[in-house]
Amino acid sequence: MMKKITETEATRQLYKFFGEDTVFFDGDFSMSGDMDIIKTGSYLLDDAIGVGGIPRGRIIQLAGKESSGKTMLALSCIASYLRDNEENTALFFDAEYTYDPIWAESLGVDTSRVTVIKTNDARKIFSGLIGIPNPKGKNKKMKGILDYVIEGKDPRFKNLGIVVLDSIAVLNTPQELGSEAGKINIAPVARFLSYELKKLTPEIAKANIAFIGINQVRVNVGQMFGDPTSSPGGKALKHACSLMINMAPIGSSDSNVLDGDGNKIGHKVRAKIQKNKVGSPYRKAEYTIEYLKGVANLEEEILELGIKYSFIDRPNNVIYVINEERFRGRDAAISYLKNNQSVFLELVEKIQNGCAENINPEEE
Repeated sequence: MMKKITETEATRQLYKFFGEDTVFFDGDFSMSGDMDIIKTGSYLLDDAIGVGGIPRGRIIQLAGKESSGKTMLALSCIASYLRDNEENTALFFDAEYTYDPIWAESLGVDTSRVTVIKTNDARKIFSGLIGIPNPKGKNKKMKGILDYVIEGKDPRFKNLGIVVLDSIAVLNTPQELGSEAGKINIAPVARFLSYELKKLTPEIAKANIAFIGINQVRVNVGQMFGDPTSSPGGKALKHACSLMINMAPIGSSDSNVLDGDGNKIGHKVRAKIQKNKVGSPYRKAEYTIEYLKGVANLEEEILELGIKYSFIDRPNNVIYVINEERFRGRDAAISYLKNNQSVFLELVEKIQNGCAENINPEEE
């Protein structure tokens, strides 16, 4: 006769087989209730993502055309995270060898708390993050950066919360590094990422780190039907990421930002949420960037969100009502928000904190 396993014995069996850190019962674990997020610097993009920013403990892909602001957005996320706490740190893998600390500082990044590693060796990057396993025993031959984050003992990596890889497109895999010049290798980055991302994903979750992989968008020559665009690395990163944002500059002339001399200093970006496991997918955000400042026109973004969530009344196409004051025209309302920071910050707080329970925004 088979012995009946009690609930306590079954629980112990689960803990023994899977480990206590991997088994959660009802009420012990919430996927979204206490999610840590990092703000992107754009209120409209934070709103489109659905949780107020990019989630920690997940892999995020920023893909887009050239000059679409991918690196700028990643640095803006770093700046936001570093502002939250003076002990927070960030890690930036500069595979393109283009990291400019002066530009990063102009975007608000405290570069003294950013560790920059310049290499495009894919094996070194992933081994440095995950560590090198020891085939003869349980302990690793070499601990990875994420191991030190999880342990929380090393002061440099104790509060590491965001890692950026710029970019996937220029990674050199071991297969490519060991091959002869001019030799054709079939999809080496896709094969490498498919294997390594499986190991990286659980470690990112344990360390509660936002891992941003920057990627490019390319057009498949000769494709007649369907989406002709693809990104380097195949579909490995698409499957592994929890959030995928596709970015593209808006090409119309009225989307350009010009200085007093008529020189172009910025433009509008359209960001599409192609995949989202923390909110609704397929939402869009259009925001303005300036090349030397980052995300611009924040007052205009708050004006749009204030109308969307009914914190700002718009009885017709001309009149805006903010705190019972009437303004004629969009420019007048934006100017009021720029000149009254207390009102602006009050609206920011209401939009970020007060609309989740009581207000259901109209879907576009």
